[in-house]
Amino acid sequence: MIATEPDLSRRDRKKQRTRREIYEAAMRLFARSGFGAVTIADICKEADVGRGTFFLHFASKAALLHEFNQRVAEEFRASLREPRASARAELEALVERMSVELVAQAEIMTAMLAEFFASPEALAAASHDHALPVLVGEIVRRGQERGEFSHRLDARLAAASFLATAGAIVSGRVFRGGEVSPEEINRQFLQLTFSGLSPTPGERS
Repeated sequence: MIATEPDLSRRDRKKQRTRREIYEAAMRLFARSGFGAVTIADICKEADVGRGTFFLHFASKAALLHEFNQRVAEEFRASLREPRASARAELEALVERMSVELVAQAEIMTAMLAEFFASPEALAAASHDHALPVLVGEIVRRGQERGEFSHRLDARLAAASFLATAGAIVSGRVFRGGEVSPEEINRQFLQLTFSGLSPTPGERS
């Protein structure tokens, strides 16, 4: 589970603030100049940190994607209230939240993801990025306990599949150039998540 602010030491809270300040400085620059035109030196200057501090938090520009994942996970977790909705409804809400965030900065995220998948350093660092996998896994396990989802699937595998599909969509490896509306993409994403390749009742066999 993600540690909340009161659970963290002063040093850890300072590290979190610095990490977020670097991320926010980078996103401002990306929005202004485009992902490719911004250098790590530019980000350090905007955030008022040294290169060593940048690399303490991020292995590359593409690794800033981890902070995006962390922020989405933290904000979504904070929005969960009792009585909780169904696990399915929570996953649908998470897809909608991710879609809104990504559409708002589509060009930046597409460029960041393209570099992410081409960067060995960023991919290596991804193994330590647990925020979204943990959140999705928790929701899936809750759905299994309530009888909403099959117990025959490991929640970790379900979470990995869910996030791998999201990554493929966001990176442009599936849908390209606005050929499919965001609403249709979300519909297909959710159908794949909840029904797999099984036909819906209205489809012909």
